[in-house]
Amino acid sequence: MRTWFGLVALLVAVIALGIWVYLKPAPETVERFALSGLKADAASRMQFERADGSAGSGESASTPVVVERREGVWRISAPFKARADAFQVERLLAILDTQASARFAADDLARYGLDKPVARVTIQDQVFSYGAVNTMTREQYVLTKGAVYPIPLAQRTTLPRDAEAMIARALFAPGEAPVRFALQGFTMTLVDGRWKLDPDAGGAAADERSAWVDGWRNATALRAARARPGPAAAHIEVTLQSGAEITFGIVQRAPELVLVRSDEAIEYAFVPEVGKRLLESPARRE
Repeated sequence: MRTWFGLVALLVAVIALGIWVYLKPAPETVERFALSGLKADAASRMQFERADGSAGSGESASTPVVVERREGVWRISAPFKARADAFQVERLLAILDTQASARFAADDLARYGLDKPVARVTIQDQVFSYGAVNTMTREQYVLTKGAVYPIPLAQRTTLPRDAEAMIARALFAPGEAPVRFALQGFTMTLVDGRWKLDPDAGGAAADERSAWVDGWRNATALRAARARPGPAAAHIEVTLQSGAEITFGIVQRAPELVLVRSDEAIEYAFVPEVGKRLLESPARRE
């Protein structure tokens, strides 16, 4: 008798729970507001400028930085010319996919610190002006498309310090394939699909030679900047598969290795360990 009573009670509880779930009001959907209908892969031109005094010493805070995509590669076209860092470009383009928690009328810009924006980003023809920070909600006010949007504060950190912060830190552009390196005392040449080291008195193994070449092809500098005037102590000649020649000048060996790519007038600084691997022959030593 007790067993049947327990089963009936359990059945009643299950039915009651089912009815409650069925009749429970659906949770309210939090509305989100898109800042743009433009997709990142459709963008081909960006411009940004900062007015908050945080720009680097190379340019004034108000100097516009223009970045354009040409033949699939993003390049800085003003205030100087250089390859642009793909990661920095993606961070800037992230504003296109950002959604805000609210949308306000743009009728009191001073209230949001947008009467004097701290920064401005223009992607294609759409302008994004950055204003004050709401310290309570940890959101940044952005003016675009005639309205004010509070967006996650982290979005502000995507703004580069200045134009030099946008320079690509890789020595070679996408598609540039080295086939020969000529350094002081030795050369490394691609012959019939294999890398040949000359001289190679120590008998460097094939994987050691390939690793040395990969070190150059994949080298990412600690920082990149416009080259400073001054002579190079030595030069490294690199021949590309296309037949083009690139010269890297060695302007400093310690405490960091600093190379200047002559055709781009950009200098690259490497930590000592990386610098040693780039300049030292992979030949085995007894």
